[in-house]
Amino acid sequence: MTPRRLDADEALAMAFAEVEQHQYDLNRRAAARAAALAYAFEWARTHPYVYALPGEIDPEGIAVRSAALEASARLHLSENAVRALAGTAQVAQELLPLLWRRAREGFAALTQIETAVGLLGPFAGRREAIGAFDEALAELVMDTSPAAFRRRAQTLARRLAPEPWPAQHARARATRHVVLEPGEDGMSTFHAKAPTIEARAAMRRLTATAKRMTREERRGRTLDQVRADLFVAWLRGEGTPTAVKTKVFVTVPLDKLGEKAQASVRRDIAPETGIDLSREAQLLGDGPIDHLTGIQALLDAGAFTRVITDPVTGVVLDMDRRARTVTRAQREWLALVHGECTRDGCHRLAVDAEIDHWIGFHSDQRGPTNLANLHPLCASDHRLKDRTSIRYRRRSDSTVQLRFPTSYETQRERDPVPPPPVDPPF
Repeated sequence: MTPRRLDADEALAMAFAEVEQHQYDLNRRAAARAAALAYAFEWARTHPYVYALPGEIDPEGIAVRSAALEASARLHLSENAVRALAGTAQVAQELLPLLWRRAREGFAALTQIETAVGLLGPFAGRREAIGAFDEALAELVMDTSPAAFRRRAQTLARRLAPEPWPAQHARARATRHVVLEPGEDGMSTFHAKAPTIEARAAMRRLTATAKRMTREERRGRTLDQVRADLFVAWLRGEGTPTAVKTKVFVTVPLDKLGEKAQASVRRDIAPETGIDLSREAQLLGDGPIDHLTGIQALLDAGAFTRVITDPVTGVVLDMDRRARTVTRAQREWLALVHGECTRDGCHRLAVDAEIDHWIGFHSDQRGPTNLANLHPLCASDHRLKDRTSIRYRRRSDSTVQLRFPTSYETQRERDPVPPPPVDPPF
């Protein structure tokens, strides 16, 4: 007997059923991962000697921070991300067991659990009210989208929480912050979490100012473009007496500036470590930028510092100093060469990092304050480096590998092979 061919609608129904099953599986695995992280953090806290050295004044705190660092390295997530995952699972298991069961069964996404946990603040530990909230959410999550779940969960929290609404707003207002998210093609997204009334007022001011501009002032820009330009200009304080001077490191190879500059470039010196400052324009911490943007930044600055990679022909930066404090020139050089924290997997900017002596200045070996013994470590790594059983190993290229007490070792991230440079058509 010939098997019946599926109708188009039947085939589509089967495809969607498979998609749904995959979603349930993803939800279950996400909840299981978060629960495993919470368990690992709790184990580290109750067995601090795994990470903390003898005599440590805060062994539990050091152990949890070390566990977050190891989880971050293993999962290739930020330490804040793994802490958030573990915290969500821990709180949900304790305070929202019915909703957490939905996640373990695959019916609730972890983002929905995070939403619910984030709404527990106004309950102030009131178990009875939290229980009612949990029961309502466990039913709500079964037939609502994440967006609808968030809206209705917020409404439930305001209705069930014993904390007055003004107090809730005051507590939420304390979480205001600013975020910069690097994007593609030399662009970034810059946004702030602020009280709605203030954010609306700021947006209306941007729109009203942009609309009042004459055609000549707009210079062919759209309304969105004008608002974006005004937003950045106001924050930078352009044209105001309160403008704050800040330093952004931009490197522009001399051979991009013209024939005279090209003639002065030494091409027989190849960098052994770090980024190649002679290959393309760089914005420290964000990587290459197009050379025209780099040149414009140079023109806007009005002055520049020429960095000579050959220490024989330039300013001596690598001096064996008797003082522990690094010089401004050394700090800026390290920021340019490394770009980021030297520890595997850490992408915090070197310009904001602390400068670490690989051989301690106050150690028996009396490590010198010179470039060969210095490297940027973010504040978090710098604080942990000599306080835990985690071993920091410096490679020949100055990157730093971590070996954890669990025998896990980090691997150096490989940069993609850059395409061959394309000469500008002029």
